[in-house]
Amino acid sequence: MAARRGICSLLSRSLLSSSCSSGYGFGSFLQSRGRVSRLHGRGRRFSSSAVAEEELVTPPVQISYTQNLINGQFVDAASGKTFPTYDPRTGEVIAHVAEGEAEDINRAVSAARKAFDEGKWPKMTAYERSRILLRFADLVEKHSTELAALETWNNGKPYEQSARTEIPIFVRLFHYYAGWADKIHGLTVPADGKYHVQVLHEPIGVAGQIIPWNFPLLMFAWKVGPALACGNTLVLKTAEQTPLTALYVAKLFHEAGLPPGVLNVVSGYGPTAGAALASHMDVDKVAFTGSTNTGKVVLELAAKSNLKPITLELGGKSPFIVCEDADVDKAVELAHFALFFNQGQCCCAGSRTFVHERIYDEFVEKSRARAQRRVVGDPFKKGVEQGPQIDSEQFAKVLRYIKSGIESDATLECGGDRLGSKGYFVQPTVFSNVKDDMLIAKDEIFGPVQSILKFKDIDEVIQRANATRYGLAAGVFTTNLDTANTITRGLRTGTVWVNCFDVFDAAIPFGGYKMSGMGREKGIYSLQNYLQVKAVVTPLKNPAWL
Repeated sequence: MAARRGICSLLSRSLLSSSCSSGYGFGSFLQSRGRVSRLHGRGRRFSSSAVAEEELVTPPVQISYTQNLINGQFVDAASGKTFPTYDPRTGEVIAHVAEGEAEDINRAVSAARKAFDEGKWPKMTAYERSRILLRFADLVEKHSTELAALETWNNGKPYEQSARTEIPIFVRLFHYYAGWADKIHGLTVPADGKYHVQVLHEPIGVAGQIIPWNFPLLMFAWKVGPALACGNTLVLKTAEQTPLTALYVAKLFHEAGLPPGVLNVVSGYGPTAGAALASHMDVDKVAFTGSTNTGKVVLELAAKSNLKPITLELGGKSPFIVCEDADVDKAVELAHFALFFNQGQCCCAGSRTFVHERIYDEFVEKSRARAQRRVVGDPFKKGVEQGPQIDSEQFAKVLRYIKSGIESDATLECGGDRLGSKGYFVQPTVFSNVKDDMLIAKDEIFGPVQSILKFKDIDEVIQRANATRYGLAAGVFTTNLDTANTITRGLRTGTVWVNCFDVFDAAIPFGGYKMSGMGREKGIYSLQNYLQVKAVVTPLKNPAWL
């Protein structure tokens, strides 16, 4: 029932249909396959933080908000039900959160509708809305330590990543959209005849927003920032795995002066809360981030209800292309980051590493060594690069894909198993000799599994990189400008990073081609998702000019 799992849970990422009959340990399985038995021993030399035995850090934050936020007030679910949210380091429950369902969505939409139709938010000057967004960003900075700790505790990502990267980006995003609030304007256009024609850009109304678990705070900012800057009201559904930070920052928004009913936050599961929001007749627009399969369901629900417009940021299987002129050491480090960042739980992860045949062997050897140096452990500890996967289901899914890679005769260079005996830690895993038709080269694994493929020339790698149902992002590593231009224009993806990866500036649009979604997040293009265009035509009597 996760926000990024299969269609049966509505708002989610699809899982492998196969099961791991032997559990999570693959030692005996690996030893039975000659191709990997030679490598399995060295696959255990990870620079781990002794996950199984270490004493975990107590998160330096109290959980204060677990109810739904509707019409400016924290309230229990209409049913009185709650659901558990977990610490992925241990699998233990850290809080019980109000379980929103259809009735809670109805109440939230009603509050948002009243705030839009009768409230002062859309009628405020754009400058006043801008000031509230800026005050909110200041409050987030003031509470950054607690928010970073809460994000890491609920999600498992390294605290240093939460505190030093994601919170500052979150603040920057709201500064960016605060700046846009009073710069959204229409046009005056000429017409053939004596008419004055205005083109107005109006807020779309009540927006329903569904965010995933891999970047809870950043996805909140990507969705909420442009919608509020345009003068809309919102109902946001969190991922059930990671509801805590959205509730915390929503409270800060009201401290900043946001009127009641403008931002409503409901936590719950996809088939109940998510489906109710996507199909609600009084919601004017839906934005969803999650799996491609679930995106189809959300699109269908939106169409079958009131044909509401929708933006989708969906799955990916992004190529990372290392050309023959590359500095191998630098390319290895960037490819490692492109895949393993955020425990591999990134929709645009560079999960198909294409390497030119001339440097392939050297690249594989150094990639294995880098993965073995990766520090895995308690994400609250300094220097840890990789924490646990989000939950038991995602953990099992990653291990099933690793098993699939071994069964497909890819070469397991390192990793291939769980790390420690508790929590959802997975060894950084590297496969070489990967073929395009293997599941690990086709499917979105969403975990710390690097697949390294070999190519001969530019035309070939462009064709192979495009031979996927996805088109979210790509990376190119080369010192040749002509090569970079040829590849970037040939790739069918929404973003191409050249000699860099995961650069997410607030002004850079992000979204996919093909089955990676529709519409764009961030930048000026994101504003278009939350505006209606209205033409107003008035006759002119004896105009001095036309």
